[in-house]
Amino acid sequence: MGLGLPFLSSLLACTDQGFFGADFKPTFQGKVLIIGAGAAGITAGYILQKHNIDFQILEANSDFGGRVKRLDGFADFPIDLGGEWIHTDPAILSDLLGDSSIDAHIDIINYRPKTISVWRNNKLRKMNFASNFYREYKFKNTTWYGFFEQNMVPSIADKMEFEKVVTNIDYTGEQVQVTTRTGDIYPADRVLVTVPIKILQEEMISFEPAWPLEKREALASIDMPAGLKVFLKFSERFYPDILMEGLSAGTEKTYYDAAFGKDTHDAVLGLFSAGEAAKHFTDLGSDERILQEVLTELDAIFEGKASRFLEEAVVQNWSAEPYIQGSYSHYGSNFNSSMQTLLEPLGHQVYFAGEALNEGGDTSTVHGAAESAYRVLEKMLQS
Repeated sequence: MGLGLPFLSSLLACTDQGFFGADFKPTFQGKVLIIGAGAAGITAGYILQKHNIDFQILEANSDFGGRVKRLDGFADFPIDLGGEWIHTDPAILSDLLGDSSIDAHIDIINYRPKTISVWRNNKLRKMNFASNFYREYKFKNTTWYGFFEQNMVPSIADKMEFEKVVTNIDYTGEQVQVTTRTGDIYPADRVLVTVPIKILQEEMISFEPAWPLEKREALASIDMPAGLKVFLKFSERFYPDILMEGLSAGTEKTYYDAAFGKDTHDAVLGLFSAGEAAKHFTDLGSDERILQEVLTELDAIFEGKASRFLEEAVVQNWSAEPYIQGSYSHYGSNFNSSMQTLLEPLGHQVYFAGEALNEGGDTSTVHGAAESAYRVLEKMLQS
């Protein structure tokens, strides 16, 4: 969802060249049901469509995207309310489309902020030297949502059903039976579950037979803490490219110039936060109270300019989204064993993918979620 901060490390992952374009030959014949139309679910459908395999996607919300969400009309450029950064080489975009010769027609920003400040002990300190240690990439004229909307969704749109809340997955028979809240039953030969890890932890979907103990323990070892983003449009810009609060490792709370590198005349400041820092806001209980807390904080830092120049604001509280309920996965010390245990299919019929389940290592990212669909489907379609 957010920045690769702190502390300003430029740990750009390498794309797994050749993997996504690998022309593996599926031996599977049957129907696949995908639960969830986020980055992993959409990518899975895109792959299955390319291989002419029958499939269907069930999404609980009224739109695709999951934690990828676009805000239009707020500024003169589209805004990512969820996943925003490209945490690796932008060549990943062509890789995800499965053909390195495809031109996705997407302009990329080489995201290297120049002005960086830290608010600590009630003092604002410049740390512009830190810009030498941080670089990532962002979309210039589109969003992660737009990437999927333009390049993958058109070929699978007729296979997606919305407002289908899955409550039970029964894999006791030869075919898997998936039941929704309204009592609809969908049979399938294979099921790919791509819902956020929090939905599985809260047991919003029941399984028959129930998960084995080792799988439940692996699920419990993952943390998906609170998360939110806030965007504020001002009549004047009075803030640096990046503003951090303190320098504590693991503190995921950053204000940033959301218009950096964009084709825009608007001054838009974004706040990204996850974990305990985000919980401070999400526990307030309403978007209005969250916004007031943000303004109070910014006014203290910038001598009242936030309230004085504010034109409009929007709060995206991911913890309050009923089918999301947080930010993204944070693994503990048993990363590898937990990952492998969770990736084991149930009865060779029910598989799992998503940002928390990318054994390639790029967890907690949009491209990592999409990547996981490739890795899991390669196993599923050849089993």
